[in-house]
Amino acid sequence: MLYNQGKGHYDQEYAKLWKELVPVSGQAKTIQGELVRVIGRLADEFYRNGNTNWDVGYRIFTNFLSKHLLEDKLFNAQTLDQIKQDIAEIRDFGSGKKNLEYIEGEDAFDRITDRVVEWCQHNSVPIEHTHNPKLYR
Repeated sequence: MLYNQGKGHYDQEYAKLWKELVPVSGQAKTIQGELVRVIGRLADEFYRNGNTNWDVGYRIFTNFLSKHLLEDKLFNAQTLDQIKQDIAEIRDFGSGKKNLEYIEGEDAFDRITDRVVEWCQHNSVPIEHTHNPKLYR
């Protein structure tokens, strides 16, 4: 829960990406911005609301993370396995399969946020994001 406390590994970079790429409301215009928005919204729903609003929109978010973080050749096999585990854990928290708990130190949200920042740094040329009409979060 490091990013939630302003202590994430890439905290300054994440904040800069958010400021530059994430709109005040609605979906981002780029894949980079949407990845930043998605992990931010997932973490916010977990930490602030205890996933009380979890619905298909949040599931779409986790699918979006999987699609983009796992398809890129940026990460090695061990990191890809960790991404899969972390996204599964986030889904389990949302669906109620895993109890919400306070986690001291780094957690799945932090690790995915790290990977999102690394992905954005590696893919620095903006990639257009096609608006998803099914996503209202």
